Amino acid sequence: MLLGIKNVDYIIPQKLMPSALSIPEIPSLTREKKGGKLTKQKKHRVSGTQKKGKPNACEHDTTSGGYVPATTLLDYNSDSGVGGVNGGNRIKTSDSDFSDSESGKAAKIHHIKTKVRRASLNLLFTVAKNIEKSTMFTYWSSFIPEDSMSGQHNLVTCFLRDPSARNRMTALNVLLLLLTTSKLYLAQAESSDKSTSFTPYSVVLGRMITELHRSLSLTLHEMSIPVLTQALKCYAALVQATPYHRMSSKLMTKVIRNVKPFLYHKDASVQVTALIALGCVLSSEPVLPETTEAMLKSESSKCKQKNDDSLVVDDVDDCASFNDSFEYADFEEPDNAEEDESHGNLGIPWLLKRCLTNLGVEIEETDSSKGAAPVKLESLQILSVMSTKYFEKFILPHLSLIVKALDGALMDSYIDLKLHAGRTVDFIGQAMSKYLSNEDKVIEVPVTQCVHFWKTLLNKSLVDLFQYEENPVLRAVACDCLGSIGPHIFEQLPRDKQILCVTLLFSCTRDGENSVKGAAVRALAICVTYPSLREDTGFVLDTAEAIYRTLKDEHLSVREKASWSLGNLSGALVLSSKESKEAIEEISSEMILKLLKACISGASDNDKVKMNCVRGIGNLLQLVTEEMLKNDPFPDTVEKAFGVLVKCCTTGSNMKVRWNSCYALKNAMQNMHLYKKSYFTNKNWQVPVFNALNELVVSFKNFKVRINAALALSSPKCREHYDNFYYSVWTALLKAMENSGNIEDFNEYKHRDNLVEQICLSLGHLTTFLQVEDLLQLQSTLQLYEDSLKTHMSKVTERLVPEKSTQLSEAVYALNQLEKRKELDENGRQVLERFKIVFQPDI
Repeated sequence: MLLGIKNVDYIIPQKLMPSALSIPEIPSLTREKKGGKLTKQKKHRVSGTQKKGKPNACEHDTTSGGYVPATTLLDYNSDSGVGGVNGGNRIKTSDSDFSDSESGKAAKIHHIKTKVRRASLNLLFTVAKNIEKSTMFTYWSSFIPEDSMSGQHNLVTCFLRDPSARNRMTALNVLLLLLTTSKLYLAQAESSDKSTSFTPYSVVLGRMITELHRSLSLTLHEMSIPVLTQALKCYAALVQATPYHRMSSKLMTKVIRNVKPFLYHKDASVQVTALIALGCVLSSEPVLPETTEAMLKSESSKCKQKNDDSLVVDDVDDCASFNDSFEYADFEEPDNAEEDESHGNLGIPWLLKRCLTNLGVEIEETDSSKGAAPVKLESLQILSVMSTKYFEKFILPHLSLIVKALDGALMDSYIDLKLHAGRTVDFIGQAMSKYLSNEDKVIEVPVTQCVHFWKTLLNKSLVDLFQYEENPVLRAVACDCLGSIGPHIFEQLPRDKQILCVTLLFSCTRDGENSVKGAAVRALAICVTYPSLREDTGFVLDTAEAIYRTLKDEHLSVREKASWSLGNLSGALVLSSKESKEAIEEISSEMILKLLKACISGASDNDKVKMNCVRGIGNLLQLVTEEMLKNDPFPDTVEKAFGVLVKCCTTGSNMKVRWNSCYALKNAMQNMHLYKKSYFTNKNWQVPVFNALNELVVSFKNFKVRINAALALSSPKCREHYDNFYYSVWTALLKAMENSGNIEDFNEYKHRDNLVEQICLSLGHLTTFLQVEDLLQLQSTLQLYEDSLKTHMSKVTERLVPEKSTQLSEAVYALNQLEKRKELDENGRQVLERFKIVFQPDI
């Protein structure tokens, strides 16, 4: 890789030995999704000719988990020479191209050495691509230095000092592969200034990451456009892989300062990759104060001119590695610190300003130029990520400017721009709704500005997306946008705009395209939770009919969204029933029975449908009244519903189906009408339900399922509802607490405290129903688990805030009241005293 590079000694190739280090294991189980609509993760593209058969032209199948570039499929470097297709006319391709003179022989040797270095880098790329990630990571110390004094024989020297731009490009391509495949392992890196006899490997990794930051900042001197673009891509990958909260301070600030000038570069590909790098900065977690501070600082006037005067070289083989006259972007530091802070708070953030300028919004007289199409797309993506993490500081104060940019983008003739603008509207809408729903925050910006945002879009640009018959994706995105308006804004929209939104969504539920149909149903299910629409019986019934119809669709994607919508609708009905019995009485029992049967049927479908249908069953069973149970179809349907929930919580490999089923049982068991056995002639549904929950809470491997099983066991509202299972539930919960330390899968450890906490709360709930005759019955059981119960209850009591410990307080009150009972004998008082010591450790 280093053969022939000036001032680098040649070393005979030697066998490399792996480092002895601690590699974290990749979890064998996939991470369970929490629900909701997520941005799809795309593959991180490595530059090179994207053709089959090229070993060095590939996409890495990595889940970024952070910023997702809008322009990942735009290959600016398709002829950059990583695969070796078009390096320019000056590249020699055969020995006959060189003269026989002495200078010709030197040129020939130089060319051969260049090809050897390139072949070596391509070989390293192929090896790194085809071996296990963990194995490759053990060789990192052979290729990535810890500091600038670690020697020259490493990958950093290749992309900094190789005279061939094609080779520098290939070296950066290798680095990009290493970074994107090692993020799991780099997460353990940290910085430390302590001088110790032993250096932890996490600190060694931190030094490597710091050195990569320094090296890549030097690479930004590059004059070759393709190499510079690739360097910025590496910078973006490095940002995604670096745990900045564990590194030295101001490292993120340096990244922002170094990348910022390239937002104003003449070349569109450089601007795009600079935006991607800054997008990765914005999506970095956790959010660091220095990131916000750097984004809000006033920009230097030199910054815009930095790249206007720089020499642009498009050839990838004959250009210098550095430009000695290059200056890094800097932030002006006013003499008055208060003035700077005031400017930062009141002025528009420089990155937001640049994105809006790219989208054609003239903020100043000099802002008249629009960005190229890829630059516009990436600018929209930046607005999206800003809304998710920096809505209050970056987006909210400048909604009037942002809506101009989005309105223009939605009316642009470029379809992709419309699509990304629609997605950005969706992101901002969700962030806006979340912000307005936060009761703890003081709303600093008038809600009228938020209403103006939506009124502007609903006047024309957003509504026009529904007219694109030939493009269903646009119509689906438009439905998503209407679903993100939120209750606070929707209630303040003019009546005609409200009717327009609802009408458009209902019409789309009958669309011929699956994506549009599913998005429309999902949006309606969100709207049905808005107070004004939830009280509109006609709207609720129409929404229920639309969901029922789409739940029978032949396409899984539509049924999945319809089942989620049914869960949301049933939740809204439960909320309405708690607020006003009159409102729910207007919903016919036939409709509830119809929806309940649809959920029972959906519970035998695909797991993605099943997990939502069991949620719907739990909600709908709460709505069953005594009058309904008098009608013949209802008792049988209720028994079937409980049977389905028991089957779903005890069988299958999908954990979300199981814990949703347990939670649905918790909801259903709160309905006191369902405990009247006279309506259930065939069998008692309580037997399989309590048996299943007792078994799950004691020993099931997944702690979230056990938590919800314990929660369900505490849902009956009186002693009679436990029937003959009161003692068995006591025993099961005590066994569950004893077994909480037996963890088969270490990933469950993080849920252990929550499990113990819920078991304690459930035991507190059972204690409130304790009778005098129960004390002797529970004496032996309590004695068996008393020590464990005391220890855990004491810890939980100390940890829980008063708002969450109501059940424990009620248990103490019940025990004190039981102590006053005259029929309590001496043995009973002794047992009662032991119960009081458990729930009142300070006695």
